[in-house]
Amino acid sequence: MKKGLYKKKDLMYGLLCCLPPVIGISLFTVVPLIFSLVLSFGTLSTFDLFDIEFVGFENYVRILTENDDFIKSIGNTFFYAVVSVGLSQVISLGIAWILTKEMHGSKVFQVILFIPYVCSAVALSTMWRWIFDYNTGVLNDVMDMLMLPRVDWLRTKGTAMGCLIFMSVWGGLGYNMILYRAALKNVNKTLYEAAELDGASAARKFFSITLPCISPTAFFLLLMGFVGALQSFANFQIMTPYGGPDGSTYTMVLCVYNYTFLGDPFNYGMGYGAAMSWLVGIIVMIFSAIYFKLSRRWVSYD
Repeated sequence: MKKGLYKKKDLMYGLLCCLPPVIGISLFTVVPLIFSLVLSFGTLSTFDLFDIEFVGFENYVRILTENDDFIKSIGNTFFYAVVSVGLSQVISLGIAWILTKEMHGSKVFQVILFIPYVCSAVALSTMWRWIFDYNTGVLNDVMDMLMLPRVDWLRTKGTAMGCLIFMSVWGGLGYNMILYRAALKNVNKTLYEAAELDGASAARKFFSITLPCISPTAFFLLLMGFVGALQSFANFQIMTPYGGPDGSTYTMVLCVYNYTFLGDPFNYGMGYGAAMSWLVGIIVMIFSAIYFKLSRRWVSYD
């Protein structure tokens, strides 16, 4: 009898401990998610919820057939994601491999490289916007010293996206490097010894031993990097708030923000923005599903 009573008390204590996060997730995640889905099937030009008018799939049809900005933003976002994540993975893996040699000062270098990752995205974006500024930017001051013409980095179509990619790669190197370094440290050294006895070259050992052994880490970093890049907003909104020159830096989430809060509320508004945000979510989910499917061919957990 006492044993059953203790079990009931443990269950009650457990439920009480779970209650605060469950309430928080429900209020700030589940409820807004459901409401945004309902709102995506209607129009709302004000903040008064009683003004909503349901229009079915009209918002989705308008976005996919009439909104050239959103269609263009999909291409811009995937280009940014592929280039920035790809460069970040390659460079951080190279740095991680170098740092496995335990050189003098490597710990300090790791800390310095990791600092941008823990800094605020708003602070970093503001700093880089100042660096790339045409009139007062440090980069153009250096161009003056080298007797080169000034460049309007964030307002030139050929350089605006490149600046944002550079900032993204620079900001994510520290985190990727630390995880890759840990993965490289855990590779079984006897595999390399056996490969050396068989006369394998350095390239052969890298592609046949190193990459398969660190593939779970690469899988995680690529997935999180791509999903994060597809949802990029703060850096684009601060550095190129209106999509940059000729819409070259117009990303999906920036498009959602601009049409929801800066566009004509009677033609677009909350319902239109909610539908656009759900399309972004669907695109991310489709990409993640394809990525998980393809990962079975190259990720090794042995």
